[in-house]
Amino acid sequence: MRHLGFLCVLLVAACSTLPAGGDGGSGGGATAGGSTAGGSTAGGSTAGGSTAGGSTAGGSTAGGSTAGGSAGGAGGGLAAGGGSPGPTDGGVPTWRQGLAKWQWVEIPGSALSSVQVTDPFNGTMVAPTQRINAWNGLAANRDNNRLYLAGAGGHADWAGNEAYEIDLQANQPRWRLLRGPSPGTAVVFGMNYYTDGRPSSTHLYYALHYVRSKGRIFKLSAGSVWGSGNESNSNVDAFNLSVNDWDPMGSWPAGMPHGDAIGRPYAQHPTTDDAYTFFQGSFRKWDSATATWSVLAARPSYANNDIVGESASAVDPTRSRVLFARNAYRISQRQGLLLTYSGTPTLTDVTFSGASAGIVSQSQTAMFYLPGEDVFLFKTDTDGNVYRVNAQTFDVSQQATTGPTPPVPVNGIYTRWQYLPLLGGVAYLPSGSTNFWFLATQ
Repeated sequence: MRHLGFLCVLLVAACSTLPAGGDGGSGGGATAGGSTAGGSTAGGSTAGGSTAGGSTAGGSTAGGSTAGGSAGGAGGGLAAGGGSPGPTDGGVPTWRQGLAKWQWVEIPGSALSSVQVTDPFNGTMVAPTQRINAWNGLAANRDNNRLYLAGAGGHADWAGNEAYEIDLQANQPRWRLLRGPSPGTAVVFGMNYYTDGRPSSTHLYYALHYVRSKGRIFKLSAGSVWGSGNESNSNVDAFNLSVNDWDPMGSWPAGMPHGDAIGRPYAQHPTTDDAYTFFQGSFRKWDSATATWSVLAARPSYANNDIVGESASAVDPTRSRVLFARNAYRISQRQGLLLTYSGTPTLTDVTFSGASAGIVSQSQTAMFYLPGEDVFLFKTDTDGNVYRVNAQTFDVSQQATTGPTPPVPVNGIYTRWQYLPLLGGVAYLPSGSTNFWFLATQ
């Protein structure tokens, strides 16, 4: 168990006795007792979250504006209230211009800490870093270079279930609030949903994904909902970008059986938006068109259900297979798992080789398939390096980069490492107090 059970008085405005986070189990790589590193705001974890401009249980949006381009147009286009306009023809934004291949750049003014929300219990404006630092990740619309955060926090770190957007197509990208959190009167302790019907804040891990065909940000499971940290679920919830609000609970079929959502990996297909994962003894597929689940393959007989917990994973669309980089039962053998999903699904071991093979088995990491290079681009949470995993031979080597080295992330990377093909590179958000960093891959 990653989370220690404990009791807490429910209606406490700031319960500083709660451990902030709660993901320090074996192989998880988080801090002891689960406290986030720099994740809590001054005065400790916020009990009950926050509202943003007094959003109500009735579903009023933050400012009433839609996300813009929620269905995923291919042009990039103008920023929608999220910074200065970018090129109207979908061209190269100012901050991206002049970058050499494999050069890092920091994007000024793009820190999530620039956006504040209101704490409903004391009325103060706060910018809690734990809404990303507490084992959370991002979703990306790769057709217009927008990134999203929704429902992030969980355990004792942050109770807000608000949603944010940043448009990296803008010349000066800035985060904006799409909808504020459920009000404090609706926030309940250790439940899947608040009393206004919206999902409880949670540690997202790898579970947040944008789905083009639905124009929504989908949360495919909840790893550790607001409360003691012991509650997780396989509910599927979606934030509708056309109205800037969560769909009513029960709108989408849940993954069954319920459970094992802490650190659950998800690999999203870059074209279809289907997602591949593992829980409760089986490798599974979430079909984005039908929003339904299917079982593809059983786990190996030598392993338990933690086999790919907190593993980086990515779809190789050219070979119709998914690489899970971390096999918890084959670390000394430097093995991962390869799930072929076309035809009759098959699961095979894969052995990593090369000078950097030992890094792939680390937890809380991230990777994606880079077309043209035929590699998985891999990032750890322990150093500033970038690694290449050959998609055919599985040789692992360090990728040389130029420019300043970005900081290491707080409490893992998860989906804070997002490939944006229209920008020709990868966006990386180390923590809630840092700017975005961008690595040009072309």
